[in-house]
Amino acid sequence: MIGKKTLIILGIGLIAFIFATANALAFTPGSLLQVNNLKKCVNCDLTNADLSGQDLSEANLQGANLTGANLSATNLSGANLRNADLTGAKLTNANLSNAKLDNANLSGASLIKASLSGADLTDANLTKAKLSDARLTDANLTNANLTAARLNGASLRGANLTNTRLTGARMDNAWWFDGTMCKEGSVGECRQ
Repeated sequence: MIGKKTLIILGIGLIAFIFATANALAFTPGSLLQVNNLKKCVNCDLTNADLSGQDLSEANLQGANLTGANLSATNLSGANLRNADLTGAKLTNANLSNAKLDNANLSGASLIKASLSGADLTDANLTKAKLSDARLTDANLTNANLTAARLNGASLRGANLTNTRLTGARMDNAWWFDGTMCKEGSVGECRQ
């Protein structure tokens, strides 16, 4: 027979487990339906959502919380992601060409081999973002924060880097906006 103390301990343990895992899937099924069916989910919570491999071209996700979301190999070309929170999101091999990412938070996001050609990243936070081998050709990075970002092998040809913060950013073998390649050891600036 189970004693009263054992039941109390089990009950407390169950409650603690529920609270500990509550944020693991913080998004609501309704938000996922909006994204999948309407390509629209303004200011909604898609924290940790798995949207990998989907066609979300021209989607309106302005102000959405996509913290920790998996958007690997997702087509987000022309998408509106203004003011979106993509902290720690997985965007490896994603197509973000011509996307509107102004004032978006992409800190710690993985954008390895992502296409951001022509994207508007004005005032975006890309602190510690992983942009190795990413294509940022003709992207607008005006006032963007790329502090401690990894840009090894990235292409920045034709990009607007006006007032872009590159403190501690690694740019080994990156293609600079003028078409020259940055030397090994390029940190915070393109050494040519």
